[in-house]
Amino acid sequence: MKKISFISFILLLFTACEKDANIDIQEMDPVPVIEGVFSDFASDSYFKVTMSKGFERHSYEYEQVTDAQLSITDSQGQVINFYPDNDGVYRTTSNGIPGETYTLELIRGNNRVTAESKMPTVVQITDFEFMIQQSTNGTDEDKCKLYFNDPDNQRDYYMLRVYYNSGGSYYDTQLPVYFNDRNYDKSEHAITLSGIYYNGAGIYKIKLFHLNKSYIDYLNTLDRLGGIGYGESPFQTAVPGNPETNVRGGIGYFATVASDSLVKLIN
Repeated sequence: MKKISFISFILLLFTACEKDANIDIQEMDPVPVIEGVFSDFASDSYFKVTMSKGFERHSYEYEQVTDAQLSITDSQGQVINFYPDNDGVYRTTSNGIPGETYTLELIRGNNRVTAESKMPTVVQITDFEFMIQQSTNGTDEDKCKLYFNDPDNQRDYYMLRVYYNSGGSYYDTQLPVYFNDRNYDKSEHAITLSGIYYNGAGIYKIKLFHLNKSYIDYLNTLDRLGGIGYGESPFQTAVPGNPETNVRGGIGYFATVASDSLVKLIN
């Protein structure tokens, strides 16, 4: 599932609100726009921060924010700071703890943004295999059978990334695949996923991210507002509403994720 940019998101959000409220987007003060993910692996954690704007300004005038104070605090009061890198994306070297609740705080001038998120548990991958099956139109389709310890008695939401080792380093072979356990085969502890590209024999790494449903709802609404049209998505609703947000004092979403990975040689 792709995500529309937050530049487009601001325009779409205001458009979606026009029927419900009179918002003077020409005069309203800019507010922070934040897209953030905190993970149990620091390399997967990031925050992108910009400022909102009115319709009269061009898209290239969006202001990238690199001078904010951005931190996350756990339930014990431990503070984890984020700092902008060369691309203006805020990063950290600290890992999150699955099951812990984190509070975000962003301060820039008179703007203060806060949000909370509880990091999901780690769901372990036990095995994976690639297969080629014939689709309904007679063409061959690459698929991946993922074996994992999906929790019982609850609906769980995931993102899967596939990496292929080429010349000693891994690279993403495709866009991430989002799914839930609706079609999870409890007898085999496995699920078969479409849209997974097989690059031939080599070393593969599969990384499974456990997500909160509210984050999936947020991403899905952005996609539908952007007109991308994922008709096969299990997360879509019939009519898109305004994006769900857990951010106070700004716009956007603060998500926490937990992941497990498995490396395997495929002959």
